[in-house]
Amino acid sequence: MRVSKRFLIAGLALGATAVAGSMVMGMGTASAVDSALVPMSSCVGLSPNIVDVPYSNQVIVSQYGLPPGVAGFTVHTGASIWGGYGTSPTLTWTNLATGASGSVSGFSPMSSMFGSGSTVYFNNVPTGSGPVRIDLSVVNSGLVPVPAVACSGTIDLG
Repeated sequence: MRVSKRFLIAGLALGATAVAGSMVMGMGTASAVDSALVPMSSCVGLSPNIVDVPYSNQVIVSQYGLPPGVAGFTVHTGASIWGGYGTSPTLTWTNLATGASGSVSGFSPMSSMFGSGSTVYFNNVPTGSGPVRIDLSVVNSGLVPVPAVACSGTIDLG
């Protein structure tokens, strides 16, 4: 079957137009972060149980389904061998573009190694868009008083 040059060129032009149109239609605004681990300095410290695995945590940020400039933060810890102590994270945020800042605090009991650690959620935090510095300070209360664990990092939010 022989295809004329004119039909081939018309077909290619139509295909290119369809691809370009779908690319433009598919473009939209999205959050800078749907969900991500906040890159932070070392968040490791002593457990109040002393003979235990070290306390450690990570901070996850999500903007999924939230308006621009609003984020949810999850502070999740590793588990303890024994459990039986409480963890109290305080998350302080500073928007480096606007200077706006704020702080949220929470508490969660620490589970034993048979659990999944502890998780504290901070929802609908009005950080604003742009680079946001996260400072995390965690006080663990239990058998023996231990120094607070502190770490920080910066993430770009939409």
